[in-house]
Amino acid sequence: MLAEFSIWTREAGGWGLSIAVEGPSKAEITFEDRKDGSCGVAYVVQEPGDYEVSIKFNDENIPDSPFVVPVATLADGARALTVTSLQEMGLKVGQEASFAVQLNGARGLVDAKVHTPSGAIEECHVTELDSDQYAIRFIPRENGVHSIDVRFNGSHVPGSPFNVRVGDPGQAGDPGMVSAFGPGLEGGSTGAASEFFVSTCNAGSGALSLTIDGPSKVKMDCVECPEGYRVTYTPMAPGSYLISIRYGGPRHIVGSPFKAKVSGACLSGGHSLHETSSVLVETVTKSSQAAIGGGFPSLPKFSSDASQAVSRGAGLSKAFVGQKNMFTVDCSKAGTNMLMVGVHGPKTPCEEVYVKHMGNRMYNVTYTVKEQGDYILIVKWGDHNVPGSPFHVTVP
Repeated sequence: MLAEFSIWTREAGGWGLSIAVEGPSKAEITFEDRKDGSCGVAYVVQEPGDYEVSIKFNDENIPDSPFVVPVATLADGARALTVTSLQEMGLKVGQEASFAVQLNGARGLVDAKVHTPSGAIEECHVTELDSDQYAIRFIPRENGVHSIDVRFNGSHVPGSPFNVRVGDPGQAGDPGMVSAFGPGLEGGSTGAASEFFVSTCNAGSGALSLTIDGPSKVKMDCVECPEGYRVTYTPMAPGSYLISIRYGGPRHIVGSPFKAKVSGACLSGGHSLHETSSVLVETVTKSSQAAIGGGFPSLPKFSSDASQAVSRGAGLSKAFVGQKNMFTVDCSKAGTNMLMVGVHGPKTPCEEVYVKHMGNRMYNVTYTVKEQGDYILIVKWGDHNVPGSPFHVTVP
């Protein structure tokens, strides 16, 4: 079966595009220069398995290349399966959550795993209801957004991974809604202030606990800002520092503890192997909408990096008339900003674009179109395109 994708080089300058597909069998690749700053690529492989698609521009991999593409046979392809009765919001800690997987005539093995907000991976209970349907169940142990991988014969089913929220948005002290970003989480220099931000928008009120362990005591300040709290610390000795961030209790936020590497001369009086500095802040409820729209004469300056956003999903390359076409955008490592999505059609505007925040800057995007043709899909994090944008979407 023919697999297709598009590459946009119009804004990259220069020329020197190379494409390679490696895997269990040889790939037949065709290439079309559309003369509009884009090109179309199609390839056919003969065996199932995982293939690496490498795309290089001027001898350098483009963002996210090489891409891993699971290929299934037509008889047992994961694309035949559908997921039903999946509750995306309103789940409760300690209460069983379940949904169904329809095989639609395919034959093979179904398995599922849950990625929790704290970073753990847990197996789901998979039960065969009949020859064509499975039930998948799990019991959430913490609040926040959970990501569920559903695979068939080792390949993701359409829409996988699925994001579901446990607990109510804005629930008091929800660490799953808190994120941290900034250069100070990665390192700094002795005698100089390092900075990072803790975003508590929509996490409810709770106690924010910051602890830095390392070779020296640090001077630490925590100041309220529109998106949450701005933290600065000044280390006095070189070495590795552990930055622990907890919210609403003993549980760490996603990514905590962070390991920061500090360089420079030792400026402290003596040398210690372990010193601890801590600060505790009783936070107030913040809303991302209030931070943007309430009381600012102009938009605040956001600290963000669009190149760290990751887009996934079939809706980035192919869509169908009258259906809800979907993809996801993971901006959890891209700092704080606003996600903007636009779809430009061949003749008429896109009928509907719906952006839904799932928590921790994970977004589900759905859109519908009502005519065939080639569309341009633009995804921006603030003022900058995410990697791959603008995307070329074909509507057969």
